[in-house]
Amino acid sequence: MWHRVWQFFVLLAIVAAAASASPVIGPGAWSSWPAVNNNGVPFWDRTSADGTNCNVGYFLAGGFGGCSNLKNGTPASGLNLGGSNLEYYSDNDAITPFLLAAGQWTFTLEGRIAGSNTFEVGYYDPLSPLPVLYPLFNQSNTAGDTATIMATGVFALYLSDNPHFFRSDANPLGVAAFRHTQLPNRFYFGFEDRPRGDWDMNDVVLSAHYVPEPGTYALIGAGLLGLGLLRRRLG
Repeated sequence: MWHRVWQFFVLLAIVAAAASASPVIGPGAWSSWPAVNNNGVPFWDRTSADGTNCNVGYFLAGGFGGCSNLKNGTPASGLNLGGSNLEYYSDNDAITPFLLAAGQWTFTLEGRIAGSNTFEVGYYDPLSPLPVLYPLFNQSNTAGDTATIMATGVFALYLSDNPHFFRSDANPLGVAAFRHTQLPNRFYFGFEDRPRGDWDMNDVVLSAHYVPEPGTYALIGAGLLGLGLLRRRLG
Protein backbone atom coordinates (compact mmCIF):
# COMPACT_ATOMS: atom_id res chain seq x y z
CA MET A 1 0.00 0.00 0.00
CA TRP A 2 2.80 2.45 0.92
CA HIS A 3 4.47 1.78 -2.43
CA ARG A 4 1.25 2.75 -4.21
CA VAL A 5 0.98 5.92 -2.13
CA TRP A 6 4.51 6.84 -3.28
CA GLN A 7 3.45 6.21 -6.87
CA PHE A 8 0.41 8.40 -6.40
CA PHE A 9 2.58 11.20 -4.97
CA VAL A 10 5.04 10.95 -7.86
CA LEU A 11 2.30 11.10 -10.48
CA LEU A 12 0.76 14.12 -8.78
CA ALA A 13 4.20 15.69 -8.61
CA ILE A 14 4.82 15.14 -12.32
CA VAL A 15 1.58 16.93 -13.14
CA ALA A 16 2.54 19.78 -10.80
CA ALA A 17 5.94 19.98 -12.46
CA ALA A 18 4.29 20.38 -15.84
CA ALA A 19 2.42 23.41 -14.56
CA SER A 20 5.45 25.01 -12.92
CA ALA A 21 8.06 23.95 -15.51
CA SER A 22 10.39 23.17 -12.62
CA PRO A 23 12.44 19.97 -12.30
CA VAL A 24 12.07 20.21 -8.50
CA ILE A 25 8.87 18.22 -8.00
CA GLY A 26 6.60 18.32 -4.97
CA PRO A 27 3.80 20.16 -3.15
CA GLY A 28 5.84 23.30 -2.47
CA ALA A 29 6.39 26.54 -4.40
CA TRP A 30 9.27 28.92 -5.12
CA SER A 31 9.45 32.06 -2.97
CA SER A 32 11.50 35.24 -3.17
CA TRP A 33 14.53 35.64 -0.93
CA PRO A 34 13.63 36.92 2.55
CA ALA A 35 15.52 39.04 5.04
CA VAL A 36 18.05 36.55 6.43
CA ASN A 37 18.33 37.22 10.16
CA ASN A 38 18.36 33.82 11.91
CA ASN A 39 14.71 34.05 12.96
CA GLY A 40 13.69 30.65 11.60
CA VAL A 41 11.40 32.07 8.89
CA PRO A 42 11.73 30.43 6.45
CA PHE A 43 12.67 27.07 7.94
CA TRP A 44 16.35 27.15 6.86
CA ASP A 45 17.08 30.59 8.38
CA ARG A 46 18.20 29.34 11.80
CA THR A 47 21.07 30.25 14.09
CA SER A 48 23.72 27.68 13.25
CA ALA A 49 25.50 25.60 15.85
CA ASP A 50 28.55 25.96 13.58
CA GLY A 51 28.75 29.76 13.92
CA THR A 52 26.31 32.65 14.32
CA ASN A 53 25.90 33.62 10.66
CA CYS A 54 26.55 30.50 8.66
CA ASN A 55 23.20 28.97 7.77
CA VAL A 56 22.71 28.05 4.11
CA GLY A 57 21.24 31.47 3.32
CA TYR A 58 24.41 33.28 4.33
CA PHE A 59 26.49 30.73 2.44
CA LEU A 60 24.54 31.11 -0.80
CA ALA A 61 23.73 34.81 -0.80
CA GLY A 62 26.37 36.70 1.07
CA GLY A 63 29.14 34.77 2.79
CA PHE A 64 29.42 33.48 6.33
CA GLY A 65 30.59 35.84 9.02
CA GLY A 66 31.86 33.80 11.94
CA CYS A 67 31.54 30.17 10.87
CA SER A 68 34.02 27.57 12.06
CA ASN A 69 35.05 24.00 11.18
CA LEU A 70 35.00 24.45 7.41
CA LYS A 71 35.92 21.20 5.67
CA ASN A 72 36.71 19.79 2.25
CA GLY A 73 37.88 23.10 0.76
CA THR A 74 34.72 25.05 1.63
CA PRO A 75 35.26 28.74 0.71
CA ALA A 76 35.12 30.97 3.79
CA SER A 77 33.33 33.68 1.79
CA GLY A 78 30.49 31.42 0.66
CA LEU A 79 29.15 31.78 -2.88
CA ASN A 80 28.02 35.43 -2.67
CA LEU A 81 25.22 34.98 -5.19
CA GLY A 82 23.09 37.81 -3.79
CA GLY A 83 19.59 37.36 -2.41
CA SER A 84 17.95 39.06 -5.41
CA ASN A 85 19.23 36.19 -7.57
CA LEU A 86 17.81 33.39 -5.41
CA GLU A 87 14.52 31.71 -4.56
CA TYR A 88 13.81 28.93 -2.06
CA TYR A 89 11.41 25.99 -2.23
CA SER A 90 8.92 25.54 0.60
CA ASP A 91 5.33 25.00 1.64
CA ASN A 92 4.36 28.31 3.27
CA ASP A 93 7.92 28.75 4.60
CA ALA A 94 7.97 25.19 6.00
CA ILE A 95 10.20 22.44 4.63
CA THR A 96 8.47 20.10 2.21
CA PRO A 97 9.49 16.84 0.46
CA PHE A 98 10.55 17.00 -3.16
CA LEU A 99 11.88 14.82 -5.97
CA LEU A 100 14.08 15.71 -8.93
CA ALA A 101 12.96 15.17 -12.52
CA ALA A 102 14.47 12.88 -15.12
CA GLY A 103 17.27 14.34 -17.20
CA GLN A 104 20.97 15.15 -16.96
CA TRP A 105 22.07 16.60 -13.64
CA THR A 106 25.62 17.84 -13.06
CA PHE A 107 26.27 18.32 -9.33
CA THR A 108 29.15 20.31 -7.85
CA LEU A 109 30.28 20.03 -4.24
CA GLU A 110 30.30 23.68 -3.12
CA GLY A 111 31.14 23.19 0.52
CA ARG A 112 30.86 21.33 3.77
CA ILE A 113 30.54 22.85 7.21
CA ALA A 114 31.26 21.00 10.46
CA GLY A 115 29.47 17.69 10.82
CA SER A 116 31.22 14.38 11.37
CA ASN A 117 34.46 13.27 9.74
CA THR A 118 32.58 10.96 7.39
CA PHE A 119 29.71 11.71 5.07
CA GLU A 120 28.11 10.54 1.85
CA VAL A 121 25.72 12.45 -0.43
CA GLY A 122 23.92 10.70 -3.24
CA TYR A 123 20.60 9.75 -4.78
CA TYR A 124 18.12 6.86 -4.89
CA ASP A 125 14.88 5.75 -6.53
CA PRO A 126 12.06 6.42 -4.03
CA LEU A 127 9.70 4.12 -5.94
CA SER A 128 11.86 1.05 -5.46
CA PRO A 129 10.66 -1.36 -2.73
CA LEU A 130 14.33 -1.76 -1.69
CA PRO A 131 16.04 1.50 -2.67
CA VAL A 132 19.71 1.33 -3.65
CA LEU A 133 21.85 4.32 -2.62
CA TYR A 134 24.07 5.77 -5.34
CA PRO A 135 26.86 7.97 -3.89
CA LEU A 136 27.87 11.27 -5.50
CA PHE A 137 30.37 12.69 -2.99
CA ASN A 138 32.05 11.67 0.26
CA GLN A 139 34.78 12.93 2.61
CA SER A 140 37.46 12.28 -0.02
CA ASN A 141 35.97 14.96 -2.28
CA THR A 142 36.78 18.68 -2.07
CA ALA A 143 34.85 21.80 -3.07
CA GLY A 144 34.70 22.09 -6.84
CA ASP A 145 34.46 18.36 -7.54
CA THR A 146 31.64 17.41 -9.91
CA ALA A 147 29.47 14.37 -10.65
CA THR A 148 27.04 13.94 -13.56
CA ILE A 149 24.12 11.53 -13.76
CA MET A 150 21.57 10.83 -16.48
CA ALA A 151 18.38 10.07 -14.59
CA THR A 152 15.75 8.11 -16.50
CA GLY A 153 13.10 8.76 -13.85
CA VAL A 154 12.44 10.89 -10.80
CA PHE A 155 14.88 10.51 -7.91
CA ALA A 156 15.56 11.76 -4.38
CA LEU A 157 18.71 13.03 -2.65
CA TYR A 158 20.13 11.78 0.64
CA LEU A 159 22.84 12.54 3.17
CA SER A 160 24.36 9.74 5.24
CA ASP A 161 26.47 11.15 8.03
CA ASN A 162 28.60 9.57 10.69
CA PRO A 163 27.69 6.95 9.03
CA HIS A 164 24.87 5.75 11.29
CA PHE A 165 22.48 8.54 10.46
CA PHE A 166 20.48 8.70 7.24
CA ARG A 167 18.72 11.81 5.99
CA SER A 168 16.67 12.18 2.84
CA ASP A 169 14.33 14.70 1.32
CA ALA A 170 11.35 12.67 2.52
CA ASN A 171 12.49 11.19 5.84
CA PRO A 172 12.86 13.21 7.91
CA LEU A 173 13.12 16.22 5.58
CA GLY A 174 16.83 16.90 5.63
CA VAL A 175 17.32 18.64 2.25
CA ALA A 176 16.47 22.21 1.21
CA ALA A 177 16.24 23.37 -2.43
CA PHE A 178 17.09 26.74 -3.93
CA ARG A 179 17.29 28.09 -7.48
CA HIS A 180 19.06 30.92 -9.30
CA THR A 181 16.66 33.34 -10.95
CA GLN A 182 19.16 34.61 -13.53
CA LEU A 183 20.80 31.33 -14.55
CA PRO A 184 18.33 28.90 -16.18
CA ASN A 185 18.23 25.43 -14.62
CA ARG A 186 20.78 26.23 -11.89
CA PHE A 187 19.81 24.85 -8.48
CA TYR A 188 21.36 24.52 -5.02
CA PHE A 189 20.74 21.93 -2.31
CA GLY A 190 21.59 22.29 1.38
CA PHE A 191 21.65 19.28 3.71
CA GLU A 192 21.05 19.07 7.45
CA ASP A 193 23.06 16.52 9.44
CA ARG A 194 21.12 16.55 12.73
CA PRO A 195 17.79 14.89 13.46
CA ARG A 196 15.56 17.73 14.63
CA GLY A 197 18.74 19.79 14.99
CA ASP A 198 19.66 23.38 14.24
CA TRP A 199 18.33 23.18 10.64
CA ASP A 200 20.98 25.51 9.27
CA MET A 201 20.86 23.25 6.16
CA ASN A 202 24.53 24.01 5.45
CA ASP A 203 26.32 20.81 6.43
CA VAL A 204 26.80 19.86 2.79
CA VAL A 205 25.93 22.26 -0.05
CA LEU A 206 25.67 21.22 -3.70
CA SER A 207 24.98 23.22 -6.83
CA ALA A 208 23.40 21.54 -9.84
CA HIS A 209 22.84 22.26 -13.52
CA TYR A 210 19.87 20.52 -15.10
CA VAL A 211 19.34 19.55 -18.75
CA PRO A 212 15.92 17.96 -19.40
CA GLU A 213 15.79 14.77 -21.41
CA PRO A 214 13.60 14.79 -24.55
CA GLY A 215 11.26 12.20 -23.06
CA THR A 216 10.45 14.27 -19.97
CA TYR A 217 7.42 15.92 -21.54
CA ALA A 218 6.14 12.61 -22.87
CA LEU A 219 6.46 11.30 -19.32
CA ILE A 220 4.24 14.13 -18.09
CA GLY A 221 1.53 13.00 -20.51
CA ALA A 222 1.92 9.42 -19.34
CA GLY A 223 1.71 10.62 -15.77
CA LEU A 224 -1.64 12.26 -16.41
CA LEU A 225 -2.95 8.99 -17.82
CA GLY A 226 -1.41 6.92 -15.02
CA LEU A 227 -2.83 9.24 -12.39
CA GLY A 228 -6.35 8.42 -13.51
CA LEU A 229 -5.64 4.69 -13.52
CA LEU A 230 -4.03 4.75 -10.09
CA ARG A 231 -6.91 6.73 -8.61
CA ARG A 232 -9.23 3.91 -9.73
CA ARG A 233 -7.02 1.28 -8.07
CA LEU A 234 -6.78 3.23 -4.80
CA GLY A 235 -10.47 4.10 -4.83
